[in-house]
Amino acid sequence: MNTTQQELFKAFESLPVEAQRQALNFIAFLQQTYQTPVAELSSIKVGKSDQKLTLNDLISTIPNSFTYPSDVMEFIDSEPAGRELL
Repeated sequence: MNTTQQELFKAFESLPVEAQRQALNFIAFLQQTYQTPVAELSSIKVGKSDQKLTLNDLISTIPNSFTYPSDVMEFIDSEPAGRELL
């Protein structure tokens, strides 16, 4: 399934506030898990920013060619096992 950023944003907006919070936490977890370590970056300065990003800002940073790693796809495609948060 190929979903556009606009479709993702509309789906996100339709979620209850608590589900939105959990989705944002999951996105932050994925970004932290799959980011390149600072030691491997040569010309990019990484640091905290006081700028507050919106969901639309975060979604716009996802490249159109992005695909999830296989372990994430296995989770997405799996059947519910009981007490999932999302």
